[in-house]
This record gives sequence, C-alpha cells and structure tokens, in this order.
Amino acid sequence: MRRATAILVSLALVVGLPQIAILYVALFSSGWAAPIVLFLWLLPVTPLFLMFFFPWRALPPVVPAIAAIVSMAVTGGLVWVFYNTD
Repeated sequence: MRRATAILVSLALVVGLPQIAILYVALFSSGWAAPIVLFLWLLPVTPLFLMFFFPWRALPPVVPAIAAIVSMAVTGGLVWVFYNTD
C-alpha cells in the first residue's frame, strides 16, 4: 500500500504542477478571492506534506492516497473550467 500511495502522491504533484504555475500568477491579481486561490494553489502539494512531513503521527497510507485522489480531481476540474470554451 505504501508503494501505491507514493505513486499516487507523485502523480498528484505532477498533475498539479500546471495548476500551481497558473494560480501563482492569479494569486497576485485575485483580490478578495486570494484565500480561495491560495487553497487551490496548495492543494497539489498537500498529499506530499501528509506523506513526508508528518511521520511522527503515523498516518495510515490511505490518508495521503485519498488526499492525492482529491487533489487530482480538483486539478482536473480546474483545468476543465479554464479550458472549456463552449
């Protein structure tokens, strides 16, 4: 399970890199929506923090895996909103 979690966390980070780059630019021009943009900006790295920076809590491997899946789903939705031209 730990190997699958590591793969999901890595995939969430790779998928979320364009989101981080796009929202970095939007952070400075977002005005009152800056907290929402900041939350979406930090979402792709949240599974990485859960997996590597909280080892003393002994989280089960399912927690970072679920965070990675949620992160990829939000990234997919954000990309769909940005690039949907219908």
